[in-house]
Amino acid sequence: MISKKHFKYLPVLFLFLFFNNSASSQIRISSPYSYYGLGELQTAHSAYNAGMGGIKNALRNPAYINTGNPASYTSLDTNSFVFDVGVTSNSTQLKSSLATQNFTNHTSISYLLFGFPVAKWCGLSVGMLPFSKTGYKVVTRDTVPTIGQINENFEGTGGISQAYIGSGFRLFKNLSIGVNVGYLFGTIYKNRSVYTPDIPYSYDIRVINDIQVSSFYLNYGLQYQMNLKKKYSLILGAKFNLPMNLNAKRSQLAERFTASGEIESIKDTLFNVASEKGKIYMPLTLGGGFTFSKKNNWMFGVDFDWQNWKKFKSFNTLDSINNSFNIAAGGEIIPKYTLASKYWKKMSYRFGFHYGQTYLELNGSKIDDFSVSVGLGFPVSKLRSMISLSAEAGKKGNIQPGLIQENYVKFTLGFTFREFWFYRPKLD
Repeated sequence: MISKKHFKYLPVLFLFLFFNNSASSQIRISSPYSYYGLGELQTAHSAYNAGMGGIKNALRNPAYINTGNPASYTSLDTNSFVFDVGVTSNSTQLKSSLATQNFTNHTSISYLLFGFPVAKWCGLSVGMLPFSKTGYKVVTRDTVPTIGQINENFEGTGGISQAYIGSGFRLFKNLSIGVNVGYLFGTIYKNRSVYTPDIPYSYDIRVINDIQVSSFYLNYGLQYQMNLKKKYSLILGAKFNLPMNLNAKRSQLAERFTASGEIESIKDTLFNVASEKGKIYMPLTLGGGFTFSKKNNWMFGVDFDWQNWKKFKSFNTLDSINNSFNIAAGGEIIPKYTLASKYWKKMSYRFGFHYGQTYLELNGSKIDDFSVSVGLGFPVSKLRSMISLSAEAGKKGNIQPGLIQENYVKFTLGFTFREFWFYRPKLD
């Protein structure tokens, strides 16, 4: 039975929406590779799967919400309501063949998820997730004959968020399908400035490009569960996103200016496009995986994902990106979960890794991404809830001439609350 107390989570949702929107223009990551495409795509959607290398295609657990495959929503307990919120702290170090930067840290709310059953054969989930993030500030210097030194500043902020509603349907006893309908929104701000300090009384040039996304987005999934003897089970999962065009607007401004310290004086405007409508083409995405588990004891899984980014276009312009793939593997162990077990035996111990080839190829070198992760799940006594903590350490790119290696450490803290919902007390 639904009671008024379950609406207490609605103010949290509105607070998250406000926070996410007000922080959209802030630098929440530090990655020069987020200059390309739609920025740095966000893949691990909760502290639960982040601790296991980010596996999600065949992941099913009634205590957690797996947005990576909407077919998993049918695993939600028919009497439970699940609420999951997480915070991520990301520390990044940039390293080249010439210099190494100190670690910089960015912390933000990373996800807010709700899940509940509609019927024994149907589960529903709504929430908010990051889709991509942009955050970089790069300065390059060069010397040109007859001109002298030329400085170029590249700066980008913002990102795209996703509000979604998804549903999973059990077609047969062991086969489920699902769909997420997401609404993508947000703005990516890019600024490029050119300075010529060796030419007296010269004007500097600045080009500002803003791209605003506001469009619906679909992804699909299916899972097949085989229950084996002695509490073992094998789950096969697949997901796909069909190619589609996103609605977008962009503004472009180029101007000449002079700068003295922090004081700028605008000379004139070279061109100004206030609001141009266009399309951003999103590519085909395919993924598959499996998990093998023993109930209330252990689980292990493997994922493979592929995206056709070569056909990506933004306002009919191709970007210098290529197809990408990602391999992830991970699992969890619960030593002995009984009421009489010691607390450390009831905890979940998670581990995983992932290796991927991003959609970037710079100076003839493909930009790879590799990380290892660990996680812990702390059950909260008498509340049917869990506190999850994951730690991921990895690197992206390399220190070949003209390239940058990005070393990163991510910590995600998640709070998962489960409450009885569709429940009617019985009177004797």
